[in-house]
Amino acid sequence: MVALRFRIDEKSRLLFIDLDSGVSAQKAMNISLGLFDRRPDLWSWDWIVQATVVPEDASIDHMARLARAHVGHERVATSILVSHDRALHLWARVMDFQFPGRRHTVVRSVEEGLDRLGLPRRLLDGPADRLDRNPVGKP
Repeated sequence: MVALRFRIDEKSRLLFIDLDSGVSAQKAMNISLGLFDRRPDLWSWDWIVQATVVPEDASIDHMARLARAHVGHERVATSILVSHDRALHLWARVMDFQFPGRRHTVVRSVEEGLDRLGLPRRLLDGPADRLDRNPVGKP
């Protein structure tokens, strides 16, 4: 069973999600929504989402579902999207409007994302946490 790899760094207030693990977009969405249910403060944190190769089942509907669940916050947070998709920067602009209070930026590597956030590159060294199901048991 393929698990979603992620890391929560409390000190830096950073959520790292690795979609390159082969997890489906549907499974990643369900698990992520469970994390946000359990930890609503994560909505206001900066995120790095590694999706060098976007999951095959990813759709506009997944982003719309996440946007509907989005909890607004006062602090402007940044979503760093790590991808080699040349058109993703266009969708990132759309996501800025879908997710009020979040800025979306596309970069080519996790290291570049950490640099953009002013965080040390060693921050994500070591093994990531893994979830193979929603942590709160919702579908």
